[in-house]
Amino acid sequence: MAFKVNIFTAIIVLIVGLYDMAYAFNHRRQPNNKHGITAFMILGIVFTIGGIVLLIMHFL
Repeated sequence: MAFKVNIFTAIIVLIVGLYDMAYAFNHRRQPNNKHGITAFMILGIVFTIGGIVLLIMHFL
């Protein structure tokens, strides 16, 4: 079952994931904001892994 994955979609998903993780990492020291930062970190990890998987699917 092979899907056609656009390389630009994979790169955009990867960039969004890295941006979310960078945002969470840079705002981790702000008080009263722990739950929102955790959500950004989780979303960043999910999008980064998804972007890597899409890149692998594109080249296979």
